[in-house]
Amino acid sequence: MLHVFHGADDFRSAEALAELRAELDGDGMLATNTSVLAGRGLTPGALTQHAAAMPFLAANRLVIVEGLLTALGSGRGVAEAWAPFIELLPQLPPSNHLALIEPAPRRDDRSGGVGRSPLLRAFKAVPNVDVREFAELRTWARGEPSEVHRWLLERARARELPIEGPAVDALVDLIGANLRLLAQELEKLAAHAAAVGAPGITAEHVRQLTPQAREETVFTLVDAIVEGRAALALRLLRRAIEEGNAPPAYLQVMIARQLRQLVRATELLESHASQQEVAEATGVRGGFPLTKLMRQARQTSRAAVEARLRDLEAADFSAKSGRVPDELALELFLTAPLRPLRPLRGA
Repeated sequence: MLHVFHGADDFRSAEALAELRAELDGDGMLATNTSVLAGRGLTPGALTQHAAAMPFLAANRLVIVEGLLTALGSGRGVAEAWAPFIELLPQLPPSNHLALIEPAPRRDDRSGGVGRSPLLRAFKAVPNVDVREFAELRTWARGEPSEVHRWLLERARARELPIEGPAVDALVDLIGANLRLLAQELEKLAAHAAAVGAPGITAEHVRQLTPQAREETVFTLVDAIVEGRAALALRLLRRAIEEGNAPPAYLQVMIARQLRQLVRATELLESHASQQEVAEATGVRGGFPLTKLMRQARQTSRAAVEARLRDLEAADFSAKSGRVPDELALELFLTAPLRPLRPLRGA
């Protein structure tokens, strides 16, 4: 039987392959009857030999081919060249399974990827061929839980891992559609909840243990500083230090990095540069981070940002020279009235 797993979500594709392995390994002999081949350079004849070979002292045989359809592309003549192999597929014994595993398409790939493969179309016309596309799940939905939310909740139920709704929301908000990382965090949080005797995973567990939650606090703190929200920045600073999320030295590095990006962005905007030019010059590529940087740059000036960067350098020198403790140096920087950035409108 032929199985084709493709799509942008390589995690669910990998799990489908793992499930197939487990299903075929009833006698524990599948490992010695599994062949893994690279798709690039593979010929129909060579694949036929592997796919038609009978299992040795085992119930099943599995041949895994990585990236065959991707390597062959969508050119003319591909299906014709592989016609003899296509004709062979219905004749394969029930014990033999062939799995084509296609890598996730590149973000900049506009060719249509595997979906336009003439060989894939030919495979779909063959009876008993298992073709599954694993598209990236969406993190948003109108008036109902998102696809990622439902996937995470179903995974927790399948593994009998109790989790509260707000905890699911918190994980999806922090991690997004990275299903591999979501699965890892789910297992870790479930183990923690069991260890402390909690009836299930809570949003507080997510806040305490998920690295993205700690990083979110740091990013929010940096944004508050850059945007001139001194009171909020001071509260977030004390919270980050008390909870051990980030040492003052690390926070100084993150603040300096954002200020330097902002210096470059304001300089370019003053020269009437485009958003794409700002992205290329700062290394901030698209999405919310770039939108946020552009918004912050439009709300201030290069001179103001450069002055704030000099304030930070002075605070760093005071801490490293031993004049004041690291934490106090940052607090003085946050509350210093000298040359602050203009707060955003509506702040």
